[in-house]
Amino acid sequence: MSPFLVFLFAAGPTEDSYPLLLGLKPQGCYDSGIKVYVYETEFSARPVDCSQGMFASEYLFGNRMGGKKRGACGYLLPTEVHKFLLHSTCRTENPAEADFFFVPVYAACVMTKDRNTADETWSMQQNAAVVSGDAEMNDMDAFYSRLVKEELRYFEDQGGIDHIFLWSSETYDFPSWQDFIPDSLFLSVEARPIECTDFDFFSEETADNFGAHCKHCYWCFTPWKDYVIPGFVEKWSIDKLHAVEKPHEQRSYTACYHGADSDALAIYKYANTTVRNDLQTLRGRPGFSIGYRFVRIIEYFARIGDCHFCFAPKGLGFWSNRLYEVMFAGCIPVILSDDIGLPFDDFLDWSSFSLKWPMDEVGPALAEHLERLLESQPSVVADMHQAVLRHRCWFDYNSEDPNCSPYLGILRYLQKKKQAMPRSQGRTWDIVTPPIRGTPRAVAELAETAHR
Repeated sequence: MSPFLVFLFAAGPTEDSYPLLLGLKPQGCYDSGIKVYVYETEFSARPVDCSQGMFASEYLFGNRMGGKKRGACGYLLPTEVHKFLLHSTCRTENPAEADFFFVPVYAACVMTKDRNTADETWSMQQNAAVVSGDAEMNDMDAFYSRLVKEELRYFEDQGGIDHIFLWSSETYDFPSWQDFIPDSLFLSVEARPIECTDFDFFSEETADNFGAHCKHCYWCFTPWKDYVIPGFVEKWSIDKLHAVEKPHEQRSYTACYHGADSDALAIYKYANTTVRNDLQTLRGRPGFSIGYRFVRIIEYFARIGDCHFCFAPKGLGFWSNRLYEVMFAGCIPVILSDDIGLPFDDFLDWSSFSLKWPMDEVGPALAEHLERLLESQPSVVADMHQAVLRHRCWFDYNSEDPNCSPYLGILRYLQKKKQAMPRSQGRTWDIVTPPIRGTPRAVAELAETAHR
């Protein structure tokens, strides 16, 4: 039995804790009417194996230095969405009735948990010569390109516009995506993905290459076809965060932040994350809990559960899983990431349960603003706190609320896409003769006349 399964069964009733991951509980489709065909791909066949080491939040590992240090959100987000579709009534095994085609690839798992590279594994399973790649991303690029050309047998029917790919980190794991899947639908945690010409930046030891070879792409994500989805916070963390969160009126701290900056992780020197260093200048301010990481993550959970506001600064990407973690502690997020793309902003009013402040204006003025809010507008802050509690189910992939779940948010998006989706009528067609109505005798006479 894998270590992850050993943990699950030792921790308590598995069917209550991870029913979706293990396929133990059928899922509905939220009355969406959407039908999705789910491909079978080699690197989506081991959801439980890819879930080992799942308790790796951004707090523990930073914002996942690319392939080398991806945390739980990188592993489990594709797994959870894949398993939901597999075990929900949204799924169809008949491609002719499918509205969309989901392509499951656990790229984070492939690049971190497998000792063999994606390219090598593919080659061995094809009984071909092993091809060694120079870098993990090159291997994934080769894997994806072959996948599209050789395995996605319904891709060309509509040019890929009905095929869904999921990106669970700051980068698209398919560097050549523009050549193969430019019109496909992207579900992504990042609206400004990082594109690199040299993937050595994934190593902390070569972090200086990031500035020379990597940049945010402001056109890769196209909002008329792509959609931002929340990062994944595992159920264990959510349960612990709920257990230690305090009621609004009992919270001790005005604002909190405990995390890495460029002094702790060299990559942040080159990723425009000076906002994290600026936050450290607020350390020691009365009512503020600012500093580096706690030794024990439970202590961190307890601290943010005792804060009114929690800073969520830019990481390697503009998105950060910290944004979702703090809400599960009942903390009002203060977003410090200018170009972040927020999930479900087409129907969620983010201004009702979060604040957003310019990255280059982090300092005493921000601290004073939060202090004034608590002092002069306590009812407003209390309302925002309640709004956090009401809305956080939209970011909980374990939510069983039929009216509030990230799966419901994704299906709403797919409903809109379905309505706008062009449908092919085939390469040729003929006149469709309307049915003849009338008495049997009249029908017979008309038919005889038509054949003369």
